[in-house]
Amino acid sequence: MTDISLPTLIQQMLLPGFYPHPVKEPIQLIQTHCSYVLLTGDFVYKLKKPVNFGFLNYSTLELRRNFCHEELRLNQRGAAELYLEVLAIAQTGEKYQLGGTGEAVEYALKMREFPDEGLFSTMFEAGTLSESHIEDLGRVVARYHGKTETNEYISSFGEIPQVRASIDQNYEQTINYIGAPQTQQQFDETKQYTDRFFAERQQLLRDRITNNFIRECHGDLHTRNICIWKEQILLFDCIEFNEPFRFVDVMCDVAFTVMDLEARQRQDLANIFLNTYVEQTGDWEGLQLLPLYMSRQAYVRAKVNSFYLMTPVFPSKSKQHQRRLQPHITPKLGNILNLPKGN
Repeated sequence: MTDISLPTLIQQMLLPGFYPHPVKEPIQLIQTHCSYVLLTGDFVYKLKKPVNFGFLNYSTLELRRNFCHEELRLNQRGAAELYLEVLAIAQTGEKYQLGGTGEAVEYALKMREFPDEGLFSTMFEAGTLSESHIEDLGRVVARYHGKTETNEYISSFGEIPQVRASIDQNYEQTINYIGAPQTQQQFDETKQYTDRFFAERQQLLRDRITNNFIRECHGDLHTRNICIWKEQILLFDCIEFNEPFRFVDVMCDVAFTVMDLEARQRQDLANIFLNTYVEQTGDWEGLQLLPLYMSRQAYVRAKVNSFYLMTPVFPSKSKQHQRRLQPHITPKLGNILNLPKGN
């Protein structure tokens, strides 16, 4: 039975006859705070919701079209095998048509569907994610970063005011969640830590620009965005909607993976990934930045979960389930890493 609370377009996309190819029934719909994702069997269709969170703005059709094309372009770097094309959706009367020739009323990103069992997050939960997988991931991410673009404009996002603004924006956008997903003490301690880091480690941050470590990175490199498909490790679903999230220190990418593994209580796997990556790149200096970026990435995850919980399109039952599964995880900063300070 179709959920009448969904937009009419999504209701039609849940029907097998909407597609010009065979589908696996029932078509599955996954919602995030900013996207509808429809799994049809061989292909996945992703549509962006008309939302504006400040750091992410899909509020107009032109913005959604642009960011669909950006998502296709940027994900060629880590998962070209999965990202196929952007399709316009036209409307005739009450009927929507995928790839129609009329005036576009929406856009969908078409991707190849892969088995859920290939996701690193699923493998982790099934107990099949091995140390060798994590070592291979360290090498893949090192090669990925080695090929990513950098230039004067991208490097400018490593300037201290820019880095600080991207972190402070997280605090500004979560003030209203104090007392619900997070406590006042968590908020204060996390902000005090980053304030102290920026006061004490300015030369380190400047050196990262000089040494070309500010690059066009993935921006969202956790285990739900990493998979094995046809014996290859693919890095997919990178950040396309926000330059300050993507034009970052390579260690910001690394920190998301390390944080995710540590949040899953597997510091051993986090260490294997980190050691392999640094052995491949020689970026020992970057380890001094890891606590800052692990704090940032944990806070980003908590922020997104807060948006999810407060989004009205999700029934209250789903929100309660999400709250139980993914509580606020801003870390106790003293437990992140006991790394020595650099010179």
